[in-house]
Amino acid sequence: MLSKKQVFVLCSIVALIATLATSAIFAQESEKVACDSTLAVLLLAAEHDFDYLSAKMMSEEMMNHPALSIDKGQYTPLVDAVMDMMMAMMEEDPMMGMTEEQMAMMEESLAGMMEMDPAAMVKAYAESMGMAMDDSMMTVLAPGNIPGENATCAEVRADVEAFIVAHIIAEMQMMMAQ
Repeated sequence: MLSKKQVFVLCSIVALIATLATSAIFAQESEKVACDSTLAVLLLAAEHDFDYLSAKMMSEEMMNHPALSIDKGQYTPLVDAVMDMMMAMMEEDPMMGMTEEQMAMMEESLAGMMEMDPAAMVKAYAESMGMAMDDSMMTVLAPGNIPGENATCAEVRADVEAFIVAHIIAEMQMMMAQ
């Protein structure tokens, strides 16, 4: 009899093989936008920790989101395998181990933050925590856009950056509320 770990590894390998095959077919069927490796790794991290891409794939409204058209280059097999695992986990447990109350709190927190840029999110968080925030206290960093890159790359980079910051803040707020 196989242990849970062995079954997980076996399923991961099968998913990776299936993903490689589907990725090759899908890449031939659609035009991918090549950006840079840092954006591909940001997408990987956002998917691994917060279901960024798989949630978009599972939502009919988000199926045409520009993030799904980004070429992940050498990271494609890894991103696709993580997406497959996340989608399988979401199908098994759509609440991802959260109670309805926790899910509602997370969604409410995220909805407001996703309307802000990351700097405004951080400022609002600091103020909610009673931290004195003065704009002169921090350097405003420029986004990592590359001159002459496809506009889709800059759009997705800004979206995934805001998504990650919003999710980190929302998780911190949930942990403090417990």
